[in-house]
Amino acid sequence: MSRRAAAVLSLAALLAAALTVSGARIAASQGTTITAMRTSESVPLREPWDGFWDRLPMIDIPLSAQQVTPPMGGRRWTLTAGAVQDSNRIYVVTEWADASPDRSVGSSQDFTDAVAVQFPAIAASTVPALCMGDPTASVNMWQWRAAWQADVHRGFQGGVKSRYPNTAVDMYPSHDEEVFYPGRFAGNPFSEVHRASAVDNLVAGGFGSLTADPSSSVQGWGAWRDGTWRVVFARPLSVGREGNVELHTPDITDVAFAVWDGAAEERNGMKSVANFVKLNLVTSELEEKAGWPFWPAPYFAFIAVWVGLVWMLAGREARRAER
Repeated sequence: MSRRAAAVLSLAALLAAALTVSGARIAASQGTTITAMRTSESVPLREPWDGFWDRLPMIDIPLSAQQVTPPMGGRRWTLTAGAVQDSNRIYVVTEWADASPDRSVGSSQDFTDAVAVQFPAIAASTVPALCMGDPTASVNMWQWRAAWQADVHRGFQGGVKSRYPNTAVDMYPSHDEEVFYPGRFAGNPFSEVHRASAVDNLVAGGFGSLTADPSSSVQGWGAWRDGTWRVVFARPLSVGREGNVELHTPDITDVAFAVWDGAAEERNGMKSVANFVKLNLVTSELEEKAGWPFWPAPYFAFIAVWVGLVWMLAGREARRAER
């Protein structure tokens, strides 16, 4: 064995051990089932980049431009998704690349980044049509918008004053009467001023039937870091409302995803979509993270023994070649 081969083998062993210790995920052959294991830990919903989420079994899901109905659009991306449940709530984590965060809809030329999770309204039923379902198989969608989260986090950001802070606005004569605010009076989610959640809970049974559930129990939070969005959704497994998917453990259903890029002016049907994959809620427990005081020592000992052995064999081969 040459010294170059020995060095390559030693480097490979070192890299494999480092990836194992750090918990980093690398490309691998994957199935099309998201497995939601059970956890008894406190789930960090508002900390999408917490190390807890890196321990979930994740799968990569290809996205393609929506080409079913106008307005068509979207770009081809890859979304990574996983799930976990605590016997009371289901948590779905999504992650995708985005060069810049877009968090405003304060003007006509602003569009927000967004992601949606879609379920058959009746779990484990016949898979409905991907876009908006159909009259015989409706869908339940949870849509997170970066602009909605900005409203929850910092207060309503969609008014004239937030977009143009130096604008002088005269007194509005019927400021407290909702009948003079048509969108708000009609229950349009875009007109909400005091948002309780960054996620809209939506139901649909075909094109033109999309409706917001006024009693949404879905929560969500996202964070952008180094060119990547990570968004976490959370909802009770059971909510007892028509049109809202009911989940149980153990159970298996279908789930699909969609992503909007605000910088590309994507909105409505202009989006990237993924076909349905399986979501399997299981009773097995999510492994707790191994502590550093115990695990590194065996890995480093293995590396040292491996490097020493390879180097010894390489030296023996070199001496034989000199004879």
